[in-house]
Amino acid sequence: MTKLKLPLIAIISLNFLVLTSCGTKDELNEVQIPERESFATQNSNFPDPATIKTKQGPYEMAHLGYGFNDYAEILKPESVYIHLEKYHLSYANKLNTTVHGTPFERDSIPALVSRIDNNSPKIKNFAGGYYNHNLYWKSLSPLEQTKPTESLTIAINESFGSMAELKKEFISKGNSLVGAGWLWIVNNNGAIQVMVTANNDTPSMPEVNGGYPLIAIDLWEHAYYSTYEDDVTAYLEACFKFLNWSFASKRFIPKIQTTEVVNTATPSTPKVQRTVPTSSQQTPKTEE
Repeated sequence: MTKLKLPLIAIISLNFLVLTSCGTKDELNEVQIPERESFATQNSNFPDPATIKTKQGPYEMAHLGYGFNDYAEILKPESVYIHLEKYHLSYANKLNTTVHGTPFERDSIPALVSRIDNNSPKIKNFAGGYYNHNLYWKSLSPLEQTKPTESLTIAINESFGSMAELKKEFISKGNSLVGAGWLWIVNNNGAIQVMVTANNDTPSMPEVNGGYPLIAIDLWEHAYYSTYEDDVTAYLEACFKFLNWSFASKRFIPKIQTTEVVNTATPSTPKVQRTVPTSSQQTPKTEE
């Protein structure tokens, strides 16, 4: 009997044909190709912001007042979640650890930032990062457009001429910042001003001395890049639309002008009028 010798490649081809011809079309099974992780739909079931807490005191996480999805008109909800859970919480935890055993550990956070300086650089950075973020979340009202009170509106008009001009200055100043930092609307002795600070500096820090903060907007890239990339103007436009003027109005104390009052009945003994402290001397009763 003559043996038929076939090349190896032919044998493999025959085996392949036999295997693939077995069964009918209905018996063939589809193979699922796993999705790449980067293509997976992001989870929108965020936790309650109130569950994000510090490891220890004395400083706690500020309550947002909104859910993460509520910020969708301004920022991607997942961006807000990462911002709070990673960056803000990190500043709070590092501040609590660093301030322990120092003369500052019993200070309220407004008192701490009002007296901390470059002699304590770590505490200054962590305190500014924590405090500024507290103000940032309070400065946005993502579900409604609020209006300033009459007294704050008057101060804005006196300083800028109109709300539209304030907005122009707000966006211009925000775009002028080189590097990381913060954008502020402040009350400086009754005058409304817009300013920027570098890194985590705060207007009320002694070495800044920029007035009392009414509004804070985060200009670090982690705040806006995942939503707007490098379009800072679009980010600022969205923020300005939803600025929490109710919050700013509660923090605003107008400068009170005093004049001498003359008692016409007894001109030789003028009535003494008590001087009322200006806004730079008064601190609203708020933890922010």
